[in-house]
Amino acid sequence: EEEIVAVLAHEVGHYKRKHIIYNLIASTITTGFTLWLFSLFVDSATLSEALGVAIPSFHVGLVAFGLLYSPISTITGIVMSSLSRKFEYEADAFAKDTYKGEPLIDALKKLNKTSLSNLTPHPAYVFFNYSHPTLFQRMMAMREN
Repeated sequence: EEEIVAVLAHEVGHYKRKHIIYNLIASTITTGFTLWLFSLFVDSATLSEALGVAIPSFHVGLVAFGLLYSPISTITGIVMSSLSRKFEYEADAFAKDTYKGEPLIDALKKLNKTSLSNLTPHPAYVFFNYSHPTLFQRMMAMREN
């Protein structure tokens, strides 16, 4: 029961700190930015010529955008993942402050075991790909104070 209450306290922390609203705003901005970039690339004669097509068309613009969007997507993904990891630390701290930290740590250990998570991922891999801090990082942050 303590673990369930701790996990619920963590989720309430997301609500109380308005993480859901911030994520919606950030996602809307990211989507708007992506569509704005698409509008720039879709009719570009330069990109059509670069792909070997003399007359620009929507289809060629779509292919060009797909090729050019990959690095942009990587950057926006890193920003969104960093924001998400920050929010996870804040929700963990909320759960620890309003309830207890150890039951949350126990629940996270069980979740990691069940999902067969990598307990020691490379920090660079975490930076580029993880939306949540690692179990070890979360444990250290909760036990710090």
